[in-house]
Amino acid sequence: MRSRELAAKVTRSNLSAVLVLTALNLSISWRLLKIEYTNAFSSVEGYFIAIARYISGHWGDFSWFPLWHCGMPYQDTYVPLLHMVVAATAGLGHIPAARAYHGVVGVTYALGAPALYWMAVRLGAPRGAAFLSALFYSLFSPSALLMADVARDLGGLWFSRRLQVLTVYGEGPHITAMTLLPVVILALENALVKKTGRALALAALSIALVFLTNIPGTMALGVAVFCWICAQPRDRHPSAWMVAAAAAALAYGVACFGVPPSSIFRVGANVGDMHRGFSNSLHYGPLWLVLAFGSVAAAGFVLARTRLPLALRFAILFSALVGAMAATAKSGTFELLPQVGRLHLEFEMGACLLLGFASWALYSLFPRWTRPVVLAICLGPLVLQYGNYRWRARVDTQRADLERRSEYTSARWLSANMKGGRVYVTGSTAFWLNAFSATPQLIGCCDQGQSMPVLNAVPYTLNTPASPGSTEAGIGWLRALGVQALVVNGAASTDEYKDIRAPQRFDGLLPLLHRENGDAIYSVLPLGTSLAHVLRPGELVPVRPPGQFAYSEILKYAQVTADAARPPASFVWLSGARARIRANLHPGDLLSVQVAWFSGWKATVRGEVKPVSADGMGFLVIQPQCQGDCEIDLAWTGRGDLPIAAVVSLATLGLLAGLAFRRRRAIQK
Repeated sequence: MRSRELAAKVTRSNLSAVLVLTALNLSISWRLLKIEYTNAFSSVEGYFIAIARYISGHWGDFSWFPLWHCGMPYQDTYVPLLHMVVAATAGLGHIPAARAYHGVVGVTYALGAPALYWMAVRLGAPRGAAFLSALFYSLFSPSALLMADVARDLGGLWFSRRLQVLTVYGEGPHITAMTLLPVVILALENALVKKTGRALALAALSIALVFLTNIPGTMALGVAVFCWICAQPRDRHPSAWMVAAAAAALAYGVACFGVPPSSIFRVGANVGDMHRGFSNSLHYGPLWLVLAFGSVAAAGFVLARTRLPLALRFAILFSALVGAMAATAKSGTFELLPQVGRLHLEFEMGACLLLGFASWALYSLFPRWTRPVVLAICLGPLVLQYGNYRWRARVDTQRADLERRSEYTSARWLSANMKGGRVYVTGSTAFWLNAFSATPQLIGCCDQGQSMPVLNAVPYTLNTPASPGSTEAGIGWLRALGVQALVVNGAASTDEYKDIRAPQRFDGLLPLLHRENGDAIYSVLPLGTSLAHVLRPGELVPVRPPGQFAYSEILKYAQVTADAARPPASFVWLSGARARIRANLHPGDLLSVQVAWFSGWKATVRGEVKPVSADGMGFLVIQPQCQGDCEIDLAWTGRGDLPIAAVVSLATLGLLAGLAFRRRRAIQK
């Protein structure tokens, strides 16, 4: 009976600590729960709001995402979990997607410190040390000590880096994955100790949640799991590896439908272009990476011979490995892992655990009668630091005056006048265009899912002119890519980046459609120009090695598709993944459709399947094999691995449910 009372007391103590930490952090992020749009328009959160906004308006019909990169499979936009949660919150709460997004990430931010507390306790930390660690994590950012660039960007040592990257830079998915990371370590420890099906199922599910939330967060989780294994006593290493491997395999089974193999391959294919520093580091093979992880394994072997708690051994290994990787990262020259510099945020977890242990050890040295005095002395700095965090939260979450933002007014005009026509926008205007409207943009987010290398040529030819001829060449690229309007940010624009230099050079070259708040919107193609065009054999842009394009071929294609003497071909979207084309065709005519080609497109004429392929730019080419007035139905059926991925995800979920059910029956017996 006494042991039950003690266990109940410990549980109440843990719950009290979690509630206090949650309330503390929620009071810092509270403004996010009440605001729709902040004034941080340099933030990429506009892209994330756009995804959730699209989902909330297309439940059951968002397999194809038409707003970016001339269209792309939804799975290639971004890992889906956070956006699905935001869209569901918006729908259930009858609130805009932007309000739902800020509310969700405000809550996940507040739960980060409680999650760290639970993990530390489960790994054997004294409750006092665990609470102090979570308190440090709530009110201090050690990454400002690790990296001078972080300190300068933060404006000192006394503000929250996690809150800054959440509000100023839009790292909502990353912060959410960070909140889940301690939950995974806690769940893996439970699975290792309890050796039950239920514990393994929960560990697999928690890993899947991170994998479906953020890629850098998943990378950090892999590093954390490795450190957790190395921190284990030596006799537990084989079991820890087996538990982690089994949970990871089951986790990908759960996540397979949300992130199918084809999407992983697409991300892998774009890694080299996106992460030059990582590519450079691989010139020497994985030597530096092997040395880093090998050093941690050796350090774990040494630490296992000590009496240090598991939580402290994990903190030492994790903070050392992640800190070294983040501190040495130079995105343009050297990175041990892609974007590993962003993991300075995860470094804060390990560093705060170390600070918590050190502070608890120091506190324990004081005689009991002096400890209330020590706590009273520490209360002043805590209150001061809490005030610093609250002040910075107010500064970084100022409500936006949308009518004064060119990003908003340009998006509003495009939504009212473009009727779904494709536009080319840059900078923060691109970040926020689809948070305010459903106007398709040529590029948009996110580079890891891009499938058309031809799109990379546009910014180089258009944004920074080398000569008047390069400007005209850039306009030719836009016409070939089906762009109807160009948004140019002038000196008075509120766009945060103004990527297009010398904006006045378009006056006289292109008709002006609209000017407001410093933005000028120019016509590139007549409004309402179709995305479908009738071509003759030999007029397609020929397929060449990736990244190799001949401007003469692009220009010829642009001229052919703009030829008013050609038979017109109408193109209408019937839904998010279905379109209809009508044209008067001759035998042998081809249809060039300025939508990105993927193997899941299917074209039919009167129910008969017609060949679909890609041209040299990556657009759809249909061989209608039809004469006279023809109607072609175009449908996105998904990539070939999607049905298999769906079966794998359902089967894995069933297996996890079975493991959990078996465990429940055993308890009942």
